[in-house]
Amino acid sequence: MGRALKSCLLAGAAFLLLGGVAQASPRQMTFTSQEITVGGYAVEKAITAGVARPPGDGFITAMAADVVDPKTGRDVPISRIMLHHIVFAAYGNGPGNRPFYGDGEERAVMKLPPGYGYRVEAADKWAIVWMLMNHRSQADSVKIRWTLTWDDDPTLKPVTPMAFDASRGRQGLVYDVPGGGRPGSSDVRTHVRQAPFNGRIVAGLGHVHGGAYELTLSQPACDDRTLYRSRPTWGLASHPFYNVKPVLHEPGPINMSRLESATGIPVRLGEELKLSSVYDNSRLHTRAMGLMLVYLARDEDVPSGCASLPPDVRNIGTETPGRSKPPVYRVPLTGIGPRGLARTISRPPGPLLRGSLAASLSIGDAFYTRPNVSIRRGGTVTWKFTGELQHDVTVADGPRGFSSDWQKKGTSFTRRFDVPGRYKLFCSLHPVQMTQVVTVRPR
Repeated sequence: MGRALKSCLLAGAAFLLLGGVAQASPRQMTFTSQEITVGGYAVEKAITAGVARPPGDGFITAMAADVVDPKTGRDVPISRIMLHHIVFAAYGNGPGNRPFYGDGEERAVMKLPPGYGYRVEAADKWAIVWMLMNHRSQADSVKIRWTLTWDDDPTLKPVTPMAFDASRGRQGLVYDVPGGGRPGSSDVRTHVRQAPFNGRIVAGLGHVHGGAYELTLSQPACDDRTLYRSRPTWGLASHPFYNVKPVLHEPGPINMSRLESATGIPVRLGEELKLSSVYDNSRLHTRAMGLMLVYLARDEDVPSGCASLPPDVRNIGTETPGRSKPPVYRVPLTGIGPRGLARTISRPPGPLLRGSLAASLSIGDAFYTRPNVSIRRGGTVTWKFTGELQHDVTVADGPRGFSSDWQKKGTSFTRRFDVPGRYKLFCSLHPVQMTQVVTVRPR
């Protein structure tokens, strides 16, 4: 009887080790947002709180996002609706909002090395910040879908995301590259942060917009050596990114290389890490982004000083054929033609307002009161926002690039024009419905 009991206990132990509770297994999980409707030729953005997530405690080891048709569940092509960007953040169980994954046109994938995971606690709530662009004339609906690998193995090493932003917190996390530099010149924006603890960088993601050369993460105290260079791959000329109509923004890359290292790059508590966002400055690039997310795992035994980088650092790109340099792409003005369809225009309809050194205009919902303006060099234009919806002033093409924040009724934006030429403007949220041309005359 004792021998039989012993055999049962051994069999039970083997079951637990091989296929029972103690043998945690990763599994794929998929979630979708509520249905989102985007108006014809419009751009929609929002923060959606309380989105679906796996139940209980566990770890995320990989994650990706896309947009799908609400009825069929199939991926939606960008000729219909584009997911311009999305950020996932945890909240409600700790200080502030904690971004842990982001994606853009390039469809960035978070993939941690074996043995690591992003820790999710049962009390965490999730929110998404998203922007969608509709390339068709009629309103359309999609759902945002996120797929992740979920693992409840308690032996995984938790990672902490660390976010860098070249705009340094501007509304929408965007900034403007003015252009006008010599061929091959660069516009460089930096963001320096201190490591929150002793640890190792085991993974990283980068996100840029059209016109970017690269993102780099460096160590200023170690001769500013590069730790991670996220390089964009631009699609071939035939790629849909560069052929979809109408053009609602300067198209971005099809891929950004990601960092992966099981050993991890050592960093010390309080050590400065610097993001450099590098763009072409021979041409303007408005509402650009330079974002990076790296994942740190705690390790109190990391060496001090400028330790050698681990040999297993991988900079993983794409196998899809593409170009290494950003293509020259000029964003045209687009208006509504016959039958309500978009078409390229040289200027919006309407009379010309000719001024000297100052002009004051109003922006309502879906219109600029003075769509064609001419002023002298050194003059200023003030846009007064009177509509109930958010709008902005963004240069699509011209001698120099600039943009305003999204603004509502009761606010204004003023710009001084020191470079003569023809500035083609639109509202980035209503790029087909709201266009304007400001001509700056030499003195």
